[in-house]
Amino acid sequence: MTIIEFMKDKLTSYPKISEFLAGADIHIDFTDPVPVNYGLSSTGDSILKQDILGNQVRQHNFVMYAVGQSYTDYSRLANSNFLLELAYWLEKLPEEDGIEVVIDGEILEGRFLKASSANAMAMHPMGDSMNDGVMYQIQIYAQYKVKGMIL
Repeated sequence: MTIIEFMKDKLTSYPKISEFLAGADIHIDFTDPVPVNYGLSSTGDSILKQDILGNQVRQHNFVMYAVGQSYTDYSRLANSNFLLELAYWLEKLPEEDGIEVVIDGEILEGRFLKASSANAMAMHPMGDSMNDGVMYQIQIYAQYKVKGMIL
């Protein structure tokens, strides 16, 4: 599975996601504008380091957008606490095999190393009033190692 599929699976398995997630899944590159929906967008991948054997440590960047209920301070506080707790949970994800990188038909093995996050915040209301929900974002950084990758 790609790093995008891996992180989608991890986010879907977050124990508290069902408290906020409408439907059964997190959208990719799309967030439904009605509360409560989530979308995971890929925003780039880069090499952090490479050794002489071609092994690379890479970082894939994501933004997860969440549209949450926002009518009361209680709802907005719950949304912010959700993002805070999600950030803590992401930092505790263990290393795990199962990442694949495909280049020119060649499949290279990878290993998830760690995740971190930043900029968890409310972005903007979804309509003319707070009753329409608020879009939140959290940036997620997933580091992974790929064996023998020479570009």
